[in-house]
Amino acid sequence: MKRKTQVISALLCLVSTAYTIWYMHFAPPYKNVGALSKIGLEHPVYFAIWGMMTYFSLTLALTLAYKKYTKTKAYIPLLVVSGIGMALTLTNDFDFDKKVQYYLHCTGSLMFSAVTGITVFLLFLICFKKGAIFKIFTVASGVILTVDLICLLIFKETGLIEALPIFAGYIMLSAVNLRREKIETTR
Repeated sequence: MKRKTQVISALLCLVSTAYTIWYMHFAPPYKNVGALSKIGLEHPVYFAIWGMMTYFSLTLALTLAYKKYTKTKAYIPLLVVSGIGMALTLTNDFDFDKKVQYYLHCTGSLMFSAVTGITVFLLFLICFKKGAIFKIFTVASGVILTVDLICLLIFKETGLIEALPIFAGYIMLSAVNLRREKIETTR
């Protein structure tokens, strides 16, 4: 059952990646108009599907990885905060004319992005000594989060800046979840 759930999680991450790429076709992903939230103004149902799928995929993958490699339950409140952030993002328009909704949307988006990114980074940091893959992913996720923040400050919001850390999370979490543990045999 455990292996089956890990495979389902990886497949869900793959489907979520494909959906995100399809969703991003509505506007140029390298421009501000291609921000996922801006596309959501014209396609709110697709945006809601994207948000729920993204949150569920990452939450399942994170839960499986934390249970597989750690004893901590610290990820649970982090995922709750991340979920509240996604709920705020999906239920409030990214429309500056609706100031309260705009600020709630932005607050939710920041909560979801930052807390989910921290949760992924924390997983790899906790598992740093458990193998080379965790060392590589700790550094990679730290670099991705830092570069993403710098790009966000320089270029403002674009679909690529938003989606790349999510794609990286899908790949890294699927890799550690599908990883088979080395079993030592004695004769």
